[in-house]
Amino acid sequence: MDADELDWPNLVDMVLSWSLEDAMDEDVFKNKLKRIPSIFNNIEGYLGSYASPLLEELRAEMLSSLESISTLSFVKVSWIEQKKYSEAYDIAFEADSQNTESRNKLESNRRSVGDIIILSDVKPENISDIAQNGRPYCIAFITDGGDEDDDSPPAMYVIKASGQIDAADEISQDGKRRPLFAAHLLNIVTYIRIWRCLDYTTLRRNQNLIQEMVHYPRVANIPPKHANGFSSVDSMEIWSELSTMDLNNSQNDAILNCISAMLCSTSSNFSLIWGPPGTGKTKTISVLLWLMRKTKHGILTCAPTNLAVKQVASRFLRLSKENSVDTRCLGDVLLFGNKQRMCVDDDLKEIYLHDRVRKLLVCFAPLTGWRACMSSLYGFLENGYSQYLQSFADQREDDNLSFLDYTRQRFTAMYLELRRCFKQLLFHVPKSCILEVNYNNIISLLKLLEDFNTLQRKITKDEMKNVFMYTDVPRKSSMAKFSKAVITLGNTRIKCLELLKMLLSSLKLPITSSKRTIREFCMDNASIIFCTVSSSSKVASNNKLELLVVDEAAQLKECETLIPLCLPALKHAILIGDECQLPAMVKSKVCEDALFGRSLFARLSSLGHEKHLLNVQYRMHPSISIFPNTRFYGGKLLDAPTVMQKEHQKKYLPGSMFGPYSFFNIEDGWEDVDELSHSRKNMVEVIVIQEILQNLQKGVIRVLDLFLKTIYL
Repeated sequence: MDADELDWPNLVDMVLSWSLEDAMDEDVFKNKLKRIPSIFNNIEGYLGSYASPLLEELRAEMLSSLESISTLSFVKVSWIEQKKYSEAYDIAFEADSQNTESRNKLESNRRSVGDIIILSDVKPENISDIAQNGRPYCIAFITDGGDEDDDSPPAMYVIKASGQIDAADEISQDGKRRPLFAAHLLNIVTYIRIWRCLDYTTLRRNQNLIQEMVHYPRVANIPPKHANGFSSVDSMEIWSELSTMDLNNSQNDAILNCISAMLCSTSSNFSLIWGPPGTGKTKTISVLLWLMRKTKHGILTCAPTNLAVKQVASRFLRLSKENSVDTRCLGDVLLFGNKQRMCVDDDLKEIYLHDRVRKLLVCFAPLTGWRACMSSLYGFLENGYSQYLQSFADQREDDNLSFLDYTRQRFTAMYLELRRCFKQLLFHVPKSCILEVNYNNIISLLKLLEDFNTLQRKITKDEMKNVFMYTDVPRKSSMAKFSKAVITLGNTRIKCLELLKMLLSSLKLPITSSKRTIREFCMDNASIIFCTVSSSSKVASNNKLELLVVDEAAQLKECETLIPLCLPALKHAILIGDECQLPAMVKSKVCEDALFGRSLFARLSSLGHEKHLLNVQYRMHPSISIFPNTRFYGGKLLDAPTVMQKEHQKKYLPGSMFGPYSFFNIEDGWEDVDELSHSRKNMVEVIVIQEILQNLQKGVIRVLDLFLKTIYL
């Protein structure tokens, strides 16, 4: 495929052009697939090698859903109408209360932008009910569906369809009302993002990192790298910080080499950290991120799944709180992802985009936000007495307050509201947006307002009026009539006015009620961002991000890694993973044979790229670790002292068969398959496992300490 000669097609249009027969044809892309090489001549050839495999994998995933169509949750379409002057449709769905057979009802019934759905007038038991019986059907793509920060599903969606759609409940020729049903097949947002990255001509991409990745030479052609050039890095300071982190030598070396490669290199580069199971990979990443944050470098941290992202973000947040003097500002740290899948709770809500938008929505509101609060308070402190006289004239006689009571009520209400607003801003807005001088002025203002709030409760009714008459340069003749309390409170009022005036002039923060605008503000100005690899495309306009850190990099298809690598501001990338563990899942056999599931981490490793091995494992008993260590890691792993202590030698069940590990041969077991022949089970093995678990629960082990894994899907 020559990108210079062909216009890059729209992936959604391509998918909607497929018939069900196309989706079920396993040979449709077979002849177009070639084995993806390890080295490439140019970027165009590199990108082109992934185009056909991506289409084939999408087709295979779509087929997998179609083959399981009887298990899908169909929902009735309550209303559908084509938009004027458009091929798109507005569509609404009935409540999903009757859909109880779905394997995961909550997830399957939650439609979102990027979903491919199938529309039909029946709920088919299998795909042949539609494909072979000539029944009308339509494949559609959801293009719009409310705001992603909304807690409830939208009332209406917008779809793009593969053909003309009849109205829901349309009356057919036989006079019967014909319903219309919809079912979710798959979400193709990640496919779309990868597809856009494969377009060489139209997408702005990070040429430096892409060039380094594509043209990486074999090890024979490159000199070995060493951690040198630390002259531009304060190595003593870094060593001092690392010494407090309780890291082993391999973790320290990996961090120092990565920092050196970034700060002491004039060109873009990749660093690889090889983290076998239990070697403290997440801790190493969190310390690396913490150190880079202290050096004011922008970092995008990604992982394949929401769960992996949460784990890294949680560890980093805890480390930051334990080792930072000032934890009042976390506005530069941001976590975002799908609300339903990420399920953020506890401390992570402090940095989660959805919660941050909700809190800043109040602070940025035009009528009640930060500027309105400051303006109101400034007007009151400057003209409080004249405002009181106006209020006095407007009130009924029996409702009139004294100036003292009026001042206390008005000031306290405005002060508390401004304090609440400022605390949210200082915590959730990056200090770089507030600016250091404004940040310090806000802290000073809050202290002065607290003093004013305390002092005002200690003066009399007559003194309060004098406070608002007091100026910072009173005439000597009038000094005698002001008490010490009035002078102190009056000076505090004047200092508050000065700071409020400066802040109203210099503080440049949004004034908006738009969730989308606030979301973009947060994403564009954060300098430490956590998200999935797929979602990283949303931070393309953030020019602060210099370093990309990818956790579980060996579990990603290489073409998926292109999504963050194409971000224009990135200069360096650190890949953390272990190619000895399971790679990315690939549904298509021809794609698997073409190495479509190979990761960038694995390819660079195969070419001899230097890897920094974390060589101390803290998880497994030595009797367990000896096999993977010998079989996969060449005996390079060391057992930490903690795994050789008595706690790791406990026996939880009696009998010689129960040691650090046990194998059981279930001779009388047999395998059953489900009605689709997709999933297998062995009920005899299930009974044996249940008995073991029950015996364990009767002992000293807690349920949360158990991890049950099966090869069956």
